[in-house]
Amino acid sequence: MRAGPLGVTLLCAMGAVSPVSAGEVQGGRVSVTGDRLALAVALDGATPVELRTCHPSCASADAGSGTFVRFGDADHPPIRLIIRDVEPPIDLQRLRFAAELAENERARSATFQADLPVPGVRLVKSFEVSRDGYEVVMAARLVGPNAAAFMSGRRLELELDAGRDLLPPPAAGFAAMLERTSRVIVAGGAVREVGDDRREPTMLRAGDWAGSRSRFWTLLARSDGAAALEPRPGATAPLAISGERGRLAWRYTFYAGPLEKGALTRADPELVRLLFSGLWFWLRPLSFGLLFLLRGLTELVGHPGAAIVALAVSVKILLLPLTTIAERLQEQVNATQARLQPGIDAIKAACRGEERTRRTIALYREQGVHPLYTLKSLAGFMIQLPVFVAVFDMLAEDFDLQHVSFLWIRDLARPDALARLPVCVPFFGCDLNLLPFLMSGVSLATLLRFRSAVLTPPLVRRQRRNLMTITALFFLLFYTFPASMVLYWTSTNSFQLLSQELGRLWRRA
Repeated sequence: MRAGPLGVTLLCAMGAVSPVSAGEVQGGRVSVTGDRLALAVALDGATPVELRTCHPSCASADAGSGTFVRFGDADHPPIRLIIRDVEPPIDLQRLRFAAELAENERARSATFQADLPVPGVRLVKSFEVSRDGYEVVMAARLVGPNAAAFMSGRRLELELDAGRDLLPPPAAGFAAMLERTSRVIVAGGAVREVGDDRREPTMLRAGDWAGSRSRFWTLLARSDGAAALEPRPGATAPLAISGERGRLAWRYTFYAGPLEKGALTRADPELVRLLFSGLWFWLRPLSFGLLFLLRGLTELVGHPGAAIVALAVSVKILLLPLTTIAERLQEQVNATQARLQPGIDAIKAACRGEERTRRTIALYREQGVHPLYTLKSLAGFMIQLPVFVAVFDMLAEDFDLQHVSFLWIRDLARPDALARLPVCVPFFGCDLNLLPFLMSGVSLATLLRFRSAVLTPPLVRRQRRNLMTITALFFLLFYTFPASMVLYWTSTNSFQLLSQELGRLWRRA
């Protein structure tokens, strides 16, 4: 088989060149593999029929110590090229391509060539798989004396299909907020989602990324030229990226891999924006700082589960100044409540309707208290809320927590699932999760052991009822959340209870 001038040039640039032997073709496919990627390309159509991505490597995944995801299959190829506006249409999948392999220190590649059913037009496609990264570079070119005339008024379209493996696993309760797949565009220093109901094309500049992402994995494409993201109905429909009309050469870079900072940075620093993209811009640096702290604690204590416990303790210690302010504000509210309560009880016993409201406001004015004084305690909580949001988002998206066991927890990235329930319970799912019960038990112990020096017994009972309601709401919220998040909150509450008891002993001494 002769490669032709263009094919020889491309292949020689890659290093050692060799025709594909019969032994390298299995089931009509040619495999191009790196340490972390395995690409299978069918000779019919020169179309990738499977793209397998592994972490930390495919050798580790095959040995059971790593993870992997497959993008696409024979019926839904992850990457497909279509020539649009052709009458009669040309089915590239019916073309039988000849292939040659090449490799160098940086990548392994395969180049495919076939004549179109149009005189004087030949299609050349090459796939370059990174040896140690998650990138695939695909180049396509139409050559021949009639290529320019053939493409006049026509365009090439790339279909990107993430496949079934990227679809979110079934999730009960509020965990469904985390387990979802979305279409995204990374462009202009920002990440934005593409809705399924979008009807107008989205223009992409050279270097913009577009594709699909789940909680931990993503498949993205970047064109070296201007393109348009064409809408397709349905959440699982492939993404269509159309090039400019009349072009004869195209080059696309694909990132198929984990949402992990190091891997994203090596592919393109802009892709790091995918991490914690749901947070406000000022919260993202806080999540990255907490992730850095968690990594350091993992190195120190030797296990991610123990590091999460250490992270909870560390954050509580770092927040002590804010916690002191919050407690002081709460004590001010408690003292004001205790001072006002006798008068409020008397007004409630004697008055109703507008008269009760008028006399209550008069009491506030007489005591020099603003009617919204209870918001002081809320302000104390709000100054700590950004840290809680940042740490929970970080733990929810931490790729390295996948399949990590701790104590009875089989996977820190999923609910702890101590035992399988006889029947599935709506909202709560099919598993008995122990951590939420421990979390709620510690919270209840903390509030029952709390003593205020200024609150009257009726106010103490009211405060306990309110806090028990909040504890029940947290139980519902956290029950189906990943074990890492529930472990963090349980550790936080445990540290609070321990501090509270030590403080009581210190005051007695």
